Amino acid sequence: MEENRLSPTLLLLSDDELLADFVLGIVKRPWKLIRHGADKYGSREVFTHPNVRLVILDDQAVVDNERGRLLTQISKHFSGTSLLYVAAIQSDCNEKRARANGAHYYASKPLSFEQFGHVLRSFLRTYQV
Repeated sequence: MEENRLSPTLLLLSDDELLADFVLGIVKRPWKLIRHGADKYGSREVFTHPNVRLVILDDQAVVDNERGRLLTQISKHFSGTSLLYVAAIQSDCNEKRARANGAHYYASKPLSFEQFGHVLRSFLRTYQV
């Protein structure tokens, strides 16, 4: 249990199985991957995980008017944590909102898994230290 508490955690908020499988294939020890689907985004459980260093938010299953609130919750509960934002549909409004709420990286679907993989590996190396 102590080892889990000390492991850097990546929190994946996504209903996208392809994205989840891709991230699972990249995340290795000492990192711990925790995934929640959109049905849990509003629950307290999402925001109580220890040692979260990186959050990936896929907004595909989040209604537009809830995205700002969810981003606020993420920055409130995981201040100092990096956020990678994956938008279901590219829009300037969506990108501005994501960046204004602390997104360190923004991409939209269809996702270039090659590029996203490079970015994800870079963040994992940086925050593992």
